[in-house]
Amino acid sequence: MRRPLPDLSAFFLLMVKRILFPGLFILILPPLLYSQGIRVTGTVSAADTKETLPGATVVIKGTTIGSVTNIDGQYTITVKSESDTLVFAYMGYVSQSIRVGKQVVINVLLEPTKISLNEVVVVGYGTVKKSDLTGSVASVKSEELTKITAINPMDALQGKVAGVQIANVSGIPGSSPIVRIRGVGTLNNNNPIYVVDGVILDDISFLNSSDISSMEVLKDASATAMYGNRGANGVIIVTTKSGHGAEGKNMLNVSAETGIQTVAHMIPLLNGHDFAAISNAIEPGSYNNIDLVPNTNWQKEIFKTAPIYNFNISTSGAAKNIDYYISLGYFGQQGIVDKSSYNRITLQINNTYNLYPFFRLGHNLTFEYVNHENPPGVVYQAYRALPVLEPYNPDGSYTPIPGVGNPIAALEYSNSSDKIVRAVGNLFGELTFLKDFVLKSSFGVDAMYDKAVSFTPAYTVSPQQFNEYSLLVKGYSDRFGWLWENTLSYNKKIKKHSIDAVIGYTMQSTTSEQVSITGQNLIRDGSNFWYLSGINIYDASNQINNLGAFSDGVDANNFFSMISYLGRVNYVYGDRYLVTVTFRRDGSSKFSESNRWGNFPSFALGWNISEEKFLKNVKFISRLKLRGSWGQVGNDKIPYLGRYSLVNSEIGAVLGNPAALNPGASFGSPGNQDLKWEVTTQLDVGLEAGFFNDRLTGEFDYFRKVTDKILLQLSVPGYFGYGVGTQEWFNAAKVLNRGFEFTLGWRDQVGKFKYNINVNGTTLHNEVLTIGGVSGSDTVLYGGALGDGRYSTATVVGRPIGEFYGFKTDGIFQNQQELDSYPHLPDAGVGDLRYVDVNGDGKLDLRDRTFIGSPLPKFIFGLSFGMEIIGIDFSFDIQGQTGNKILNAKELVRPDKYNFESDVLNSWYGEGTSNSEPRPSFGGYNYDISDHYVQDGSFLRLRSIILGYSLPQSVSKKMKMQKFRIYLKAENVYTLTKFTGYSPEIGSADPLSAGIDYSVYPISSTYSIGLNLNF
Repeated sequence: MRRPLPDLSAFFLLMVKRILFPGLFILILPPLLYSQGIRVTGTVSAADTKETLPGATVVIKGTTIGSVTNIDGQYTITVKSESDTLVFAYMGYVSQSIRVGKQVVINVLLEPTKISLNEVVVVGYGTVKKSDLTGSVASVKSEELTKITAINPMDALQGKVAGVQIANVSGIPGSSPIVRIRGVGTLNNNNPIYVVDGVILDDISFLNSSDISSMEVLKDASATAMYGNRGANGVIIVTTKSGHGAEGKNMLNVSAETGIQTVAHMIPLLNGHDFAAISNAIEPGSYNNIDLVPNTNWQKEIFKTAPIYNFNISTSGAAKNIDYYISLGYFGQQGIVDKSSYNRITLQINNTYNLYPFFRLGHNLTFEYVNHENPPGVVYQAYRALPVLEPYNPDGSYTPIPGVGNPIAALEYSNSSDKIVRAVGNLFGELTFLKDFVLKSSFGVDAMYDKAVSFTPAYTVSPQQFNEYSLLVKGYSDRFGWLWENTLSYNKKIKKHSIDAVIGYTMQSTTSEQVSITGQNLIRDGSNFWYLSGINIYDASNQINNLGAFSDGVDANNFFSMISYLGRVNYVYGDRYLVTVTFRRDGSSKFSESNRWGNFPSFALGWNISEEKFLKNVKFISRLKLRGSWGQVGNDKIPYLGRYSLVNSEIGAVLGNPAALNPGASFGSPGNQDLKWEVTTQLDVGLEAGFFNDRLTGEFDYFRKVTDKILLQLSVPGYFGYGVGTQEWFNAAKVLNRGFEFTLGWRDQVGKFKYNINVNGTTLHNEVLTIGGVSGSDTVLYGGALGDGRYSTATVVGRPIGEFYGFKTDGIFQNQQELDSYPHLPDAGVGDLRYVDVNGDGKLDLRDRTFIGSPLPKFIFGLSFGMEIIGIDFSFDIQGQTGNKILNAKELVRPDKYNFESDVLNSWYGEGTSNSEPRPSFGGYNYDISDHYVQDGSFLRLRSIILGYSLPQSVSKKMKMQKFRIYLKAENVYTLTKFTGYSPEIGSADPLSAGIDYSVYPISSTYSIGLNLNF
């Protein structure tokens, strides 16, 4: 389906016309100043091969004036004076600066950079050179992370890293994406863990992308085994910025961005005229004159254009005994639906104190304050509301909307918000002794306080949409976690032998508590009077208990403690042969003493083939490495109380004379003392290659990941005496994920034109191997509840997790004869969907339901392009996926008379009129779960476009700046997809319920203008 560009494209073009084009004159003017001067000539060659370098640039330092070498590597340039300095540059080689002086001929030899070989990658509890790395690790630097304007830094990784799927499933301001690394590995919690400056966390929504130096994605077992306790779903290491640099070099960075957001795509729904016509076809006489009915577009009534802001200021530098980085940021996002917004202030303070040559202290601290408005579910209402009704009555009151209520009234009477304060950071000390040993101890904390308030006044719109008494709900929650880590590192190189080893001991604990209080019938409704003290505890009519605490105590999902022992040895011989051995032993309080400890080993080998003698003289190969790894990691992400049998104390009984409610207790749910760690075993084989001095690079991996002893809740047999529907935690399943991933990159320079292209892709195969611990079992796990008692997914052995389950369709019954001759359900009629008799028994019943599509993609990919020439930079990013399906549940569930999507206009109305869309109806037979409501979820999205311009250094220095850059940006510009919903990125934290569109808050398109200043 082709989607037109939004009207805001005109805004984008206007900014180019008024801001970028005038700036080009700055590029044209300086060369005119150098019309006379000293003529310098020469040749630029490669120092390693002695071959000339055509297309190398020769620029007068501090200006945009320059030349380009010809096919023989020769150049000619005119400088103004002998004091000018020439800068010689070529992609893949180290730049050289030479003062002209008395020289009129300057020949230059440029050394190859081999940046990729010397690049340092952050891994668990240390760093390692890229050339010595044996694991599968992807690194994304700060300049890539700030390309996307988003609350959560993970949004910037979309389409950037092979093997990583990131889905923005909601456009609500402040919402976090769902992250999956190398597929869905468990029926339990699939989220990766995040390590921010050494602190292990479950999310990084509090971080400002501008404060991040790099993000490393650890994918295979060799890389993740150092976090064995929770590394089964992958590990993302985040390193924030520091002030490391030359002493006395201080920098001030300022960035400002403002933009507007609009709905990226509207769902095609019926207008009033078409709805009236369809209604008359279903129920003749519903509307006597369809030309006079209103045409209310409820989507336009609730969606609006909204602003977005992102401002940051930071200072960094180094003095004699201190390095520092301090930043302050503000992010403000108004939602495209009223009563939805997110405002955040962040403060980052990173300092290192070099007290002695052998000892240093440091801290990395992040503070966050958030004010968050939570919108009501009006998107669902707008989708279903009848378009033949006006939003308001003639007297200005809200019009009652049957079935779903008036969405505008819902916005008016909803008031829900959160105020959050969070602090994350660590304090560390490092002692270096005996030259090669480093002892480090760090203490990290994650503390959060959340104050939530929700107020609904007394109002009446209709018998379906009303609130008899004003209602105030206030909630208070806090969470505190600490992590104490102690490591001893050893790094030594003896001739051809290099050893990098670390051992450690860690402890961590997390606790949380929450309280919620409810009150009714407030004296005043104004927001300044939402106080519990203003509520009568018991009203005069003796009918309403106005004040009641219904929840307080420990939140079991966030209470646990853990102790770990860890060790790793990296050994390199002659820069050619690499060995990595890792071991971690974890003890979790979520398991009983007999099952508390888990052991997680890994082993990896690497071979730098390009360092062998037989490849030393092959000049076009800059690097070639083969690596392989095997290892195990664990997962304990279940509620802390999962192993305990619980008592239900939230019950009571009416006893006595006079009757009174007495508190009581009863058996709640069973526990399982035999619970053990989930264990993921992963095999990885990878190849890394670089050609033409790393202008062309590639990385290829095959992985096979099996998660065993999966922790999940299963129904307990009734004869256990627990009651119908009771569930208990078990280690009861095994899941396979395997695939192939690749990353290809090309970077080059043609004259002054620099450009780069990167593409990545991942194939994914997901398969359930066992359920209930019995291989080949026909045990079924149902999910995807539709809210009306039906489940839309089934998980069985031999198929993917959470596959859609229902009837297959084979056209439409065109006449009575066809209906009579084909197996059908009793309520089927002519013009209805024809369901397939799958088992061929000559009748249609529930046994003919089958698998009708998987929500899991078979292939995910991304592509990025960037270029730069004479101060102008341009880049774009594309992401996408194929092979997955989406269940349009919002259309499938239809208990009342609702609006339709426009496809209903193609419905069957007589023999031969349609063989795909059944006759219209307001419910019944055609709304059984079937592949008629399963759509192709494949998509290709233009994620971002950025056009920027930087002033020449000669101009910016006169303005006392190191850099002045202005840019235009557009995000979520265009999505190519067949899916009819707001966005094909439909996911769920529950793996059994993924890919189901219940009606989500739309993803917005954003158009912004920004400024970067460096002093």
